[in-house]
Amino acid sequence: MTTELWVENGLVFTNEGFKKAALKMKEGRIDGLFDVNDHPAIGVEADTIDAEGCLIVPGFIDAHVHFNDPGRTDWEGMETGSLAAAAGGTTTIFDMPLNCAPSIINSERLRNKQEYLTGKSYVDYGLWGGLTADNLGNKKELEEMAEAIIGWKAFMSESGIDDFRYLSPQDLEQAMMLAKEHHKILALHAEWEEEVQKLAGLYKNKRGMNERMAYLASRPVSAEEKAVNHALELAAKYGTGVHFVHISSARNVERIQEAKKSGVHVTVETCPHYLVFNDQDFIKNGAVFKCAPPLRPQNEVEGLWDCIARGWIDTIGSDHSPCLYSMKSAASIWDVWGGIQGVQFTWLALLDEALKRGISLEKVLPLGSAFAADRFGISDKKGRIMPGLDADLVLLRLDESTIADKASFKFRNAYSPYENKVFQLRVKKTILRGKVIYDDVSGISGKKYGRCLTVGKERISG
Repeated sequence: MTTELWVENGLVFTNEGFKKAALKMKEGRIDGLFDVNDHPAIGVEADTIDAEGCLIVPGFIDAHVHFNDPGRTDWEGMETGSLAAAAGGTTTIFDMPLNCAPSIINSERLRNKQEYLTGKSYVDYGLWGGLTADNLGNKKELEEMAEAIIGWKAFMSESGIDDFRYLSPQDLEQAMMLAKEHHKILALHAEWEEEVQKLAGLYKNKRGMNERMAYLASRPVSAEEKAVNHALELAAKYGTGVHFVHISSARNVERIQEAKKSGVHVTVETCPHYLVFNDQDFIKNGAVFKCAPPLRPQNEVEGLWDCIARGWIDTIGSDHSPCLYSMKSAASIWDVWGGIQGVQFTWLALLDEALKRGISLEKVLPLGSAFAADRFGISDKKGRIMPGLDADLVLLRLDESTIADKASFKFRNAYSPYENKVFQLRVKKTILRGKVIYDDVSGISGKKYGRCLTVGKERISG
């Protein structure tokens, strides 16, 4: 069986931009990048892919998914979640420590999850560990977990999961010290719990107010802003590496940018749903569009795109947070599960919207590749098309479209706010370590090649 694969005639995304080139892959890694008219002879036993008309970009990295495995595989599962990721061009995911059951907040649960997931993924994956109000005091457990995780995840407001308690402002200070001690990034859901609870109590009982509008009012930008400011103060104090997930407001991105300039070791993620949808979509359509922080007014959408154009956003994550459709069908919007199903359409939505706005692919592609690899300590394996790195590639066409119809959904439960959207590009093939794992004609590969990634402490030092 040959281990050599060539991709010819495509436009390859390199550190210098797109260029016509031939790619040689061997033993799962990129072995060479050659001028299209000047490359070594291709061996008779090598496989070749003609990429004429295609852009060849690095396999995408989605550092924020909830695949709920083990324990809640009726919500998703690694098999279906990774299949959807592969169909959308993602070759690496980082799975969050909550929404699986039980949550990953001790070393035994982490080991069980590692063992359970073996052989179940179509894409490579890493695991986050959880820092909660319940495990902060167990130093030995946390040290053991730190050896095997990408970083720590914590909430500054209620998570919605009983065994994943949020961190109070005092708890967060301890978490900052621990993350710094472990040389691990601390990823934060930043909403100020006291404000959210106060406003939820007010608006839930407000007569005559549209329930969906009341939910939006209960989680304002100010709650995100207060949490971001508090966390930035602590990150500056302790020198902790902090990564804010799903930031929904431009003024908070700008505040984070100011902290970066002052020397704080901080990065920021936003999600495609904050770049494609707005609060009116939620008011009109309801439960399938519910998330936290919630969708924002259109001026915030525009503000986030301006932040991307300025280079102020570091990564894009899907925050794929699935559930049973029945959990989106509660009588009250307050009781509906909050989460967006979108891992299959993350990059299609992002790139499609960027192109419509005249923002170059060169500007946005690194948000799902090089920048993510650098931030999370996997740039020696992933994130760029360079000799020596894993041969993770996506072949895209800009002259073909993708319709997000229900029949095409690969995730377990067939609903999504992206349903019926048309994207003016198409994933033709997804390649993981030199193996085609998805083809838009033949579908997903029958084999699950995904491996668990480990990251040494020195790669994430703050």
